[in-house]
Amino acid sequence: MKSSSIPDTILLERFRHSGDKDALGQLFLRYMELVYGVCLKYLGDPESAKDAVMDIYEQLQHKLTAHEIEHFSGWLYMVSKNHCLQQLRKKSNLLTVSLDEADMQNDHAVHQVEEGFELDLPVDVTDQLHACIAVLPDKQQEVIRLLYFEKKSYAQISTITAQPLDLVRSQIQNGRRNLKKCIENHQRRGAGTDL
Repeated sequence: MKSSSIPDTILLERFRHSGDKDALGQLFLRYMELVYGVCLKYLGDPESAKDAVMDIYEQLQHKLTAHEIEHFSGWLYMVSKNHCLQQLRKKSNLLTVSLDEADMQNDHAVHQVEEGFELDLPVDVTDQLHACIAVLPDKQQEVIRLLYFEKKSYAQISTITAQPLDLVRSQIQNGRRNLKKCIENHQRRGAGTDL
């Protein structure tokens, strides 16, 4: 079987179960143009985009063993986009995120934050935010990242994750509640290390 005809899922399993780096390389090469395109779009500079592609490839070995992945291309797109957003966040030191319950049911094509429910978070709080996202259950992490970092609507998240809309709503609601509690706990403790 030619490597180009081997399904993503088979290559992914080969890497995950036997550490086959050739399988990982084949898998990444299939989507390297996609990754580069995402990085160029967000970073706006070809050299920065190339560096980001290499960084993402280096991170894959760890990430692929740490997460259950059903749709590799969609997952890799999200990883690439999040990597670029983190790079931009480091440059800007600010991230605007809404954690208010009032805009949870917004199903517009692009998620829009209602006026008055935004928080401009300084870099130390955005670090807490990312730390708090990291301790959410995997499904909550995924929907929260899609909602806030990729500005997807509930309907789009339902399609991307192949989950019913009601389940997506529930995961987002629970994820937001857990995220808000985690950040509030951090702030009360003066940014202690426990989440």
